[in-house]
Amino acid sequence: MRLTRDVLGAVVLGLAAVSVASAANNNGASASRAAQHRSEATATEHLSTSDSLTFAPGDLSEGVTLALELSHGFALLGDLRTLPGNIPDTDSYRISQKPFSSYEAVVDSTSGDIGPTLALERIASDGSTVINSSQAVGVGFTRSLRFRNTTAAEINDQTVRVRSGGCQTNCGPDDVYFIRGYETTYSVPRFNNFGTQITVLLLQNPTNYTIAGTIYFWDTTGAQVGNQTFTLTAKQLMVLNTATVPGANGIGGSVTISHDGRYGDLSAKTVALEPSTGFSFDSPALPRIR
Repeated sequence: MRLTRDVLGAVVLGLAAVSVASAANNNGASASRAAQHRSEATATEHLSTSDSLTFAPGDLSEGVTLALELSHGFALLGDLRTLPGNIPDTDSYRISQKPFSSYEAVVDSTSGDIGPTLALERIASDGSTVINSSQAVGVGFTRSLRFRNTTAAEINDQTVRVRSGGCQTNCGPDDVYFIRGYETTYSVPRFNNFGTQITVLLLQNPTNYTIAGTIYFWDTTGAQVGNQTFTLTAKQLMVLNTATVPGANGIGGSVTISHDGRYGDLSAKTVALEPSTGFSFDSPALPRIR
C-alpha cells in the first residue's frame, strides 16, 4: 500500500475502512496512520491500530504495513499492488485463536491480475511455514481457509497471509481483494442428563462436502467434562445420546461444537427428554452472530 503526501486517503467497503492522514513541509513531516474494522452487522466489535509514518524532504509517498487483526466480523478491501523496487506485495493478518474453537477466513471479489493464482494460507509463528492452505469455493476465484484450535491454550502467534502469483512486478491499485473473518464455533446453551432427563444431540451436515469436528461438553461452572469427535459426510445426520459421552452423564451444562466447515454450514440442536411427563425441551445450536 502506498500513502501520498498531503492527501487524506480512504478505502471504504461496507463497514470496513483503512484511512491515512498526512501533513508535510519542506523540513520533513510525520503523519499518523490508523486502521480500523467493524462488525458487518451491529459494529459490536472494533479494532484499531495506530503508529506513525515519516515523510522525508521531497518524499511524496511512503509504503506502510498495517498490523490488522482478522477477528470475527472483520471485513476489509485490500490490494496487492507491487511495492517499491518491484517487490511483490504480500498481506498478513494477525489472528487470535481461542481454546477449543474454529475459524474461517474468506477472500473473494478479486480483480485485475490476482486471478486464479490467489493464495490464502495460515502461517506459523516463524512467518514462513504454511500450516494449512485454503480451498476454492464457488465458480470464481474465491478461497476459504478453515482451521481449529483443539488445545486449551490461546494461540496468538500465527497469521493469515494473502498473496498472488499473478501479482509480482505488474500489479497496481486496481488489483484488489475482499477479506472477511469468522469464528465458526457453535454453542448450545443447555444439555441436561441429571435426574430422569436425557439429552439427545441432533447434528446434521446439509452441505455437499464432509465436515469433521469435536463436540465439547461443559458443566455449569464452565469446566470441560467430556468431548466427542465426529465426521459427517454430505447430508448425513448424527443422533447422539449425550448421556453416553464419558463425563457428560449425571450432570447438566452447555455444549460447543468446533469444526472444519464453513461459517453457518452445520445444523444442530439438543433435545432434553423428560420421560415422567413426556415433555421435551429443544435448544438450538447457534453460530456466533456476525
